[in-house]
Amino acid sequence: LLGKYGLEGSSQYDFLIREDERRLQIYDSLSRDLVERGRDSFILGTGDRARLVIFARDSLGRGIACSIGDERFIRKFYPGENESPPKPTLDLRLDSLWTEAKKARPPKEKGRFAKPDLVDVRKYDPDIRLSLAYASAKNSYGFPLYDRNMALLQRPAAQALARANLFLKKLGFVLQLSDAYRPWYVTKFLHLSANPQMKRFVANPRAGSHHNRGTAVDVCLVDIATGKEADVGHLGGELSERAQSLYPGGTSLQRWHRLVLRQTMERHGFRGLHKEWWHFRYIGRERYPIMNLPLSSFPCNSP
Repeated sequence: LLGKYGLEGSSQYDFLIREDERRLQIYDSLSRDLVERGRDSFILGTGDRARLVIFARDSLGRGIACSIGDERFIRKFYPGENESPPKPTLDLRLDSLWTEAKKARPPKEKGRFAKPDLVDVRKYDPDIRLSLAYASAKNSYGFPLYDRNMALLQRPAAQALARANLFLKKLGFVLQLSDAYRPWYVTKFLHLSANPQMKRFVANPRAGSHHNRGTAVDVCLVDIATGKEADVGHLGGELSERAQSLYPGGTSLQRWHRLVLRQTMERHGFRGLHKEWWHFRYIGRERYPIMNLPLSSFPCNSP
């Protein structure tokens, strides 16, 4: 039943059905408990303001609508909830865009920059896990964008990430990286190939990104006991409000996993991005330049 509901054709009265401490709730900036009355029927409120809430399900058992008193609201599925996530790229030949991106040159920057010192993050903690989609052909593009399966960061950021991972181990988790240093030409390609919906999730190559400077990571938690990624209530590749770091829906466990990740990273010198729960950049004194070298240009220190 958990998800977004609202009036068909309008977002004015959208609300979330979520779980909190084993209680079902309606959430629309305020959370209100639903008291179970029978299968898929609940009471909202008390006394004269009490209203009956009844859910309808589809053949798979998923909530598809709910009635609150005399009003009926439909389930508004997020991209990927009941079908594959939308394709992030334009319907064009990507090999020509890849060639164009590799020939392009990064923007010229003004000011003073620290000397780059990119290192393999697993040099400081080999327990940090890697799941780099851009280093494999198993991604949305059909070919690898990185020439080595390695995560690089500027040395202070790599050291801070290792400290964060050490802290998480005490809680039964380790970090898993899906991206770190990203050559500028890859950012250029991602921007060239992105469809309009994806564009807002891709850095503009005219300004470069913190990934291009070696000071940003995309991470998630892995439960050490199970070896599985911690559930945060978001599907890979899904571009929706569920990608926001403070998304209030889902389950209390999903929200707790996001909180643990965010607070741990912030405690160790990183700052999150509101629209992407997985993205963090290292906040240090040094200002590093945009870099455009492939990963194979750097020594590999991984075990």
